[in-house]
Amino acid sequence: MPRAQAVPDQEPWWITNYRGRGPHQRYSHHNHAKTRRSVGFFIHHMGLRPSQAILDLCCAFGRHTHEFTRRGFPRTVGVDLSPDMLAHAASSAGANGRRPRFVRADVRALPFRNASADAVLMLRSFGFLDTPEEDLVVLKEAARVLRPGALLGMDHFPPNSATAKVGTRILKGPEATTTVHTTWDPATARLNSRMSTRYEDGHVEPFHSSSRLYTPEELRGAFAEAGFTVHGTFGGYDGSPLTGDSTRCIVVARRA
Repeated sequence: MPRAQAVPDQEPWWITNYRGRGPHQRYSHHNHAKTRRSVGFFIHHMGLRPSQAILDLCCAFGRHTHEFTRRGFPRTVGVDLSPDMLAHAASSAGANGRRPRFVRADVRALPFRNASADAVLMLRSFGFLDTPEEDLVVLKEAARVLRPGALLGMDHFPPNSATAKVGTRILKGPEATTTVHTTWDPATARLNSRMSTRYEDGHVEPFHSSSRLYTPEELRGAFAEAGFTVHGTFGGYDGSPLTGDSTRCIVVARRA
């Protein structure tokens, strides 16, 4: 039987941010070509096969989940805690008549059986919780649902990417423009952002975010504690090696 879901009593920023007029409009600047590239990267480097059960954790509006389905991976499931994001994800057109399955759940208590998944993906969603201990729970829960020997793919920004993000940026998309003011707190290793989105009709919506950026060494230690061994690391989707100068940390880890 599926496990019971645990949903927080108070909504954190990664829920409240995705309410309002349309978070998919806020993030309309996302590049579909980049989505295709990242999905292709993990298919190749994780050796994924269409018959496998894949979990896309913290899937938001499902852009990666849908891309896997378009590529013929019908057992891909998108998981997120935001009902608004999942509603948009589920309403998006499927590929060749196929629609991915979406499940509302807290990634700290996934409603899936032990060893029931062939692969787990966490794409730019690790470090959102308040403490490293909570983040570790997420990795342990991913290990629980993965079958022995299966792989987890993660895309994470390390701390040395923070300097490129600090300051003010303007993200323009076809449906909205978002102004982002970002600061870096070295004491907590958290990247904190205050943002406002202006929609096409002039309506403005404020929101914020805070994420913990882990070094590659910290990630390796967390994976080990959760029952994984790091299978491969990369500094970008071009397959470049991870170095001290990399502003992206892509990890493929194997469950023991």
